[in-house]
Amino acid sequence: MEKKNMVFLSVIAVATLLTAVVGTTFSFFTATVSPNPEKPVQNTTVTTPTLGITYAQDGTINMQNISPGAADQSFIFSVTNSSTVATTFNLVWSEVSTTITGSEKSAKDLTYKIEKCTAGDGACTSTSPLQAATKLPLTNGAIPSANAEVVQASGTNYYKVTVSFADTGVEQNDMQGKSFTGKIVVGAAAQDASALE
Repeated sequence: MEKKNMVFLSVIAVATLLTAVVGTTFSFFTATVSPNPEKPVQNTTVTTPTLGITYAQDGTINMQNISPGAADQSFIFSVTNSSTVATTFNLVWSEVSTTITGSEKSAKDLTYKIEKCTAGDGACTSTSPLQAATKLPLTNGAIPSANAEVVQASGTNYYKVTVSFADTGVEQNDMQGKSFTGKIVVGAAAQDASALE
């Protein structure tokens, strides 16, 4: 009997040694996600209909050798929604290039305004103000009063942009030789205008 026990214990010892050398493991792993209490985890499903915004603009503001009292420059643009839901958008200045630094005293006299029209395509009728006369921008950027425009389903919005250089009757020579070009484009609602730069 002792021989049998000895052989049995020897077999167990060899098996234990082999298991230790080979590294057999029977582990069970559980992955647990614990949300940060300051940043709770949320599952969000977003479903959107197909959007169809078409932007049409027939001009860019291009002013060279700006002089006070010169004829206003203007253009009309439209935003058409071919989808079945109303859509919100922003209007932003884009492709702005100017030699105006903003330190000129007369820079405040060179302004733009935006009006909404009830009809468009060449003639802007029955206008209502959207952006009151404001100094022209020096860089690309959002138009504060046009940060949540809505175009209805299957509808079209018309806008007229007018740039004026008021003749104040006092010296405005600091604007001699200055130039400005830029256009207004449509962006997504709450778009960061710096993305256009």
